[in-house]
Amino acid sequence: MVNQSLRSRLMFMAILPALLAALVLGGYSLVNRLVDVRDTNAQRQQLVTDSFAARLESTAVTDTARQQRLLRQLLEARDVRAATLEFTGERPSLHAGPRLRPVTGLNQEDGRQRLVTDTSWQLTRDINPGEPAILTVEFTRQGEYVSTLEGLITLILVMVGLMLLAMVPALRFSRQLTSPIGEMVDAVRRIRDGDLSMAIHTQAKGELAELETALRQMVSALADAQTELQQNVDQATQDLRETLETIEIQNIELDMARKEALKASQIKSEFLANMSHEIRTPLNGIIGFTKLLEKSTLSPRQQDYQGTIHKSADSLLAIINDILDFSKIEAGKLSLEHTPLNLHDLIEDVQTLLAPMAQDRGLEQAAIIYSDVPVNLLGDPLRIRQVLTNLLSNAIKFTEQGSVVVRAMLEEDRGAEAIIKLTVTDTGNGLSPEAQKNLFRAFTQADQSARRQEGGTGLGLAISKRLVEGMGGEIGIDSSEGQGSTFWFTLRAERDPKQRPSAHLEHFRGRTVTLVETDEYGRLGLYHMLSHWQMRINEYHSLDALMAALDRGELISSDFLIVGLPAHPEKQAMQPVLDNLAALGQPLLALSNNPESVCRWLEHYPHCQVQGKPATRQRLFNALMALSGELEGKELDAVREDPLAYPVSVMVVDDHPGNLKLARVFLEELGATVTACDSGQQALDAFRYQTFDMVFMDIQMPGMDGKTTAARMRELEAPGCHTPIVALTAHALESERRDLLDSGLDDYLSKPITEGQLRHTLEQWVMDQPGGPLAEPGEESEPVSDRVFDADLARRRAGGRQALADEMLKMLLDSLAEDRPAISSAFDSADQDALLERVHKLHGATRYCGTPRLEHAAKTLEEALKTGTEREALASMVSALCDEICALEQLWQDQGEEAASY
Repeated sequence: MVNQSLRSRLMFMAILPALLAALVLGGYSLVNRLVDVRDTNAQRQQLVTDSFAARLESTAVTDTARQQRLLRQLLEARDVRAATLEFTGERPSLHAGPRLRPVTGLNQEDGRQRLVTDTSWQLTRDINPGEPAILTVEFTRQGEYVSTLEGLITLILVMVGLMLLAMVPALRFSRQLTSPIGEMVDAVRRIRDGDLSMAIHTQAKGELAELETALRQMVSALADAQTELQQNVDQATQDLRETLETIEIQNIELDMARKEALKASQIKSEFLANMSHEIRTPLNGIIGFTKLLEKSTLSPRQQDYQGTIHKSADSLLAIINDILDFSKIEAGKLSLEHTPLNLHDLIEDVQTLLAPMAQDRGLEQAAIIYSDVPVNLLGDPLRIRQVLTNLLSNAIKFTEQGSVVVRAMLEEDRGAEAIIKLTVTDTGNGLSPEAQKNLFRAFTQADQSARRQEGGTGLGLAISKRLVEGMGGEIGIDSSEGQGSTFWFTLRAERDPKQRPSAHLEHFRGRTVTLVETDEYGRLGLYHMLSHWQMRINEYHSLDALMAALDRGELISSDFLIVGLPAHPEKQAMQPVLDNLAALGQPLLALSNNPESVCRWLEHYPHCQVQGKPATRQRLFNALMALSGELEGKELDAVREDPLAYPVSVMVVDDHPGNLKLARVFLEELGATVTACDSGQQALDAFRYQTFDMVFMDIQMPGMDGKTTAARMRELEAPGCHTPIVALTAHALESERRDLLDSGLDDYLSKPITEGQLRHTLEQWVMDQPGGPLAEPGEESEPVSDRVFDADLARRRAGGRQALADEMLKMLLDSLAEDRPAISSAFDSADQDALLERVHKLHGATRYCGTPRLEHAAKTLEEALKTGTEREALASMVSALCDEICALEQLWQDQGEEAASY
């Protein structure tokens, strides 16, 4: 009703009373009609029943034919359906018409009794035509239904007629009312559209005529207002046009000035960049030759002059680098990388780099990295290191005493992305709020006197701010005068999905260590490192407290004793303390800002080691491994095997970069000159123009395999010359080994290769020192472990070199994401050659990475492929290999550096 038109409402108001009246009157008439029909039918049926009952009673009881004829005549009466005459004796009943319907009820009105069925009435009469009998007559209700329907149709026709009669005056009245209103609405719309020239004549009467008059007056007033407004607009437009002309002239002048300023800025940036490069070229020569001069024999005065030149050149190079970075940023040419980085290693590298500077000033350094911080990230390690170096060097530079602490904490965890906050806190003099305002502006420093003392361009913090903002972070300072400063910046970095497990955890799990460190932050940093390795730690806050516990006999025996010495230890006071601690017989590690002097104090104690501050994870790990007496730990700092008797030239050919690097490292440490080739064609090109004493050849390579490459090399050899070629193969079958020797190769080595194998092979084939047969590292020598990753095995395979073991593992992990789908695809497409090539390459890589389960699965599948195993059996082996790849990937993704404990 709300949205209906006026005409619809008028029609509704006219029809509704007529409809209600028709319903009331028609309903009343219909009800009366139904009652009359019902009463009339009941009376008529009663009369018919009584009439025939009298006639049957007057008929002789023996005249059955007449009785039957009267019953059939009864059927011809209106609404009679059936009739039955039942005798009370043994005489059979007489019936006419269809069978009587079953009785469902009894109806008694006005003293009349009727039996009710589903569609009819039944009337009964007792008669006695000479013998008692009952006359039953059944009347159908169809006549009553027809009368009801006729009354209903009559009612509907009457209602429709009344509504049509009511609509005629309603339509006429609505037309007279709505036609003028419609014309006025059209006129208002035209006025809305700006047409004020139209005339309104609707011939309306009464209130509508008054509305029409008011509307004409409104149109006249609007026309007058529009004329006045147009005059004002014309005047304002003229004034605005004059103003725009003035502004246009000014804009042209400003645009010319802007272009000149941009051109000048571009020229300045290009000049700075070019000059920086031009100055760096001779400056690098100066620094290089001062380093060479430092190695020559110089007098003390000359050494002093040389040192001054070197320091000045380094300072000038730092200034030039700042100017170059700033010019790149200004010119928009500085790009950021997106590569894997280890935040822990990055922080320790910066601290180690600036350690001499902090030690010269007698400052303590510490790094506190909280356990929830993800250290394996994707970002620009060079620029993060640049920002951290700038902040840390400034903190050291402007701190006279105390400590400088680097903290890393997780600000926000967003799943695949993390926001990490790094802070550098010093105990310097702090900065006032006024000095902090301009701190991150270019070519400015908070303290001009400090600038004259320390030097610099004032660009470091400005560059750091631009770099941090370019990486999506923020940088700032919290400082108060006399209370030190905390510089902080945030990193928005992605987590590295291929983070590498570390082999450090399991060696020291459950071992005990006594930790002594006077500096609170240095002690906290060491505590975090040791607790991350799951060691049990006993802390002492000073050497005095430790010695007091020792004197009282309360010092708890532990596996290791780590002692942090003061910044400037005096020999007279400190050496007796160290002698007493060394006399305990416990493995002792001393941390000092002056490790050379302290090392001389403890040189007679084999169970003691000295390291410089700040301690890093790798150096601390190596020292504890060496102190623990384990073979791997000893090898970490020990001198490698003695070099060969004389230098030899060796070629190594392997398509896997990890295997190639490992063999090159082993051979170079033996004193050999190594040429590394990653394909058969590259090896042929090198062999064609250079003479080698020996060639180590991988057999299964893409493109040209090892046997083909060896055959081509034999063709290139000069008459009378023979270069030993030794095959490198990952667990070849016995038949394959015989085939290798028959194809022209001189010997073979099964992966994983060791330094001893390489030395033995070189001495046997090159140096004419035939020794006993070198035992092959059989499969039973290293039983298959149930671990996904075995750190001890990885380090043994890398010859005790932890860094090399980590790098080999990293190469394997990088290749897994490509190997698993490639192996599955090759199996699904039934490409046996591609499948064998992939599995062989993966098997070779696993031999050096401490992944026994993956290595065993790859070896089993490779042997099955080479022996022609049925495809049904291969399916389970391929599935097992893919499962082991997933297990290794899931290991470092879920546990990160703690994966080694798995």
